[in-house]
Amino acid sequence: MQFEFANPYFLWLLGIIPVSISWYVWKNRRQQASFRVSTISRLHVRAITRVEGRHSLFALRMIACAALIIACARPQKSFLEEIINSEGIDIMLTLDVSGSMMSADVKPNRLEAAKQVADSFISKRPNDRIGLVLFAEEAFTASPVTIDHAALSQIVNGVHTMEMADGTAIGMGLGTATNHLKEIIGKSRVIILITDGENNAGTVLPLEAAQLAHALGIRVYTIGLLLDNLSNSLSEHFKLPSNYINGSQLLQRISEITGGKFFLANDKKGLESVFREIDLLEKTKADVRSYQRYSDFFFPFALFASLALLLEILLRFTYFKSVLS
Repeated sequence: MQFEFANPYFLWLLGIIPVSISWYVWKNRRQQASFRVSTISRLHVRAITRVEGRHSLFALRMIACAALIIACARPQKSFLEEIINSEGIDIMLTLDVSGSMMSADVKPNRLEAAKQVADSFISKRPNDRIGLVLFAEEAFTASPVTIDHAALSQIVNGVHTMEMADGTAIGMGLGTATNHLKEIIGKSRVIILITDGENNAGTVLPLEAAQLAHALGIRVYTIGLLLDNLSNSLSEHFKLPSNYINGSQLLQRISEITGGKFFLANDKKGLESVFREIDLLEKTKADVRSYQRYSDFFFPFALFASLALLLEILLRFTYFKSVLS
């Protein structure tokens, strides 16, 4: 809300007020008379309250003039209204909740760090519909895409490792998220997949799920949490086949197929940085239209001027009539 005047040039007339006051004071000083007496013991001095009070008539006239000038300047309150037409993005967070996500090498643990960063990401996307898929050996939809971010935040904060056989079914998680988003037509659709392991379970191959997502126009952003450490550990202890695809390579290929992007994160700060970049990459389209609405309130000033002028006239011809005659 802003305060302004529709006809501000009228305010220049307020300069008449101090000039009139100066003239009135000067005039009254010149009209004052005095005489000398030898003693005032026999002189009865009448109360002069009414005589001095006649100046209030001039004060009322000046107040009326000032209020009238302000009314002519048309004081207004302006209200800015914005109508936002936004085309949100449908985002499916796909989170690994296998047993390894409880590892405390990321404080407080991998799963809690991922939950905290995901919750912060949700709060910064008010115009988007966001859902949640959880996966370990199997996968299920914890929340369909929704604009009720408060409810979604509660679901995210309540996530824990799943009570099922341990495993990392990346293909199942990706397939479940893709299957959910395929019913949504005409909007930008995105999957953000977070895992700390390599695909070792499930009946859906990750690259086949990626091909399906690509066919449906769904972009997949993959985040590997400490996957480099896992790959190095496996290569040190096991002889891996020549056609072996480690977790990082798999996630990178999924993102390449779908037109998304692959990220590695080694701690909570890394996760936060990744989500910030995704936030910049996936911008919601918004059409903002602004409207200025005005509300005049010159009438109170005009009414006040009229009342002050009426009071001056009444006092002039009643209470102060004998003084001024």
